[in-house]
Amino acid sequence: METFESDDGHVIVRLDRGDLALESLTEACEEHDVDTGVVVSGIGTFSNLNIHYVNRADLPEEKADRNVDLELNGSWEVTNVGGVVADGEPHLHVTAFDGERTVGGHLEAGCEVNVLGEFTIRKLDGLSLHRRPGTHGISQLRRR
Repeated sequence: METFESDDGHVIVRLDRGDLALESLTEACEEHDVDTGVVVSGIGTFSNLNIHYVNRADLPEEKADRNVDLELNGSWEVTNVGGVVADGEPHLHVTAFDGERTVGGHLEAGCEVNVLGEFTIRKLDGLSLHRRPGTHGISQLRRR
């Protein structure tokens, strides 16, 4: 991983083969003091894709009863990663294609970069956000 920061608060993160996407982006936020920000772009390829998505409308209290976890092997072309950083923790969603299907969901730990990853994080000055449990135990953004 290598990172570059512009004078106006953008952090570019280059991930190389073998780097872990979410873990590296969390590390980049720490290194560049991104407490509150936005991941405005993300592209690359993963050799595996770990995501979850909600597949129910009734939202039971237990997360295990409402989330579908996918651990997908193979080469995945990542067409978009975006989300919000609050308390220095990225909450990201991803869309990816393996040549046969397109999937999307909440990016989980353990996604290994296959060829490359390029991400842009924008620090937000004058705004401090954190996540707290809300309705149905879902983490919601709140002003700190």
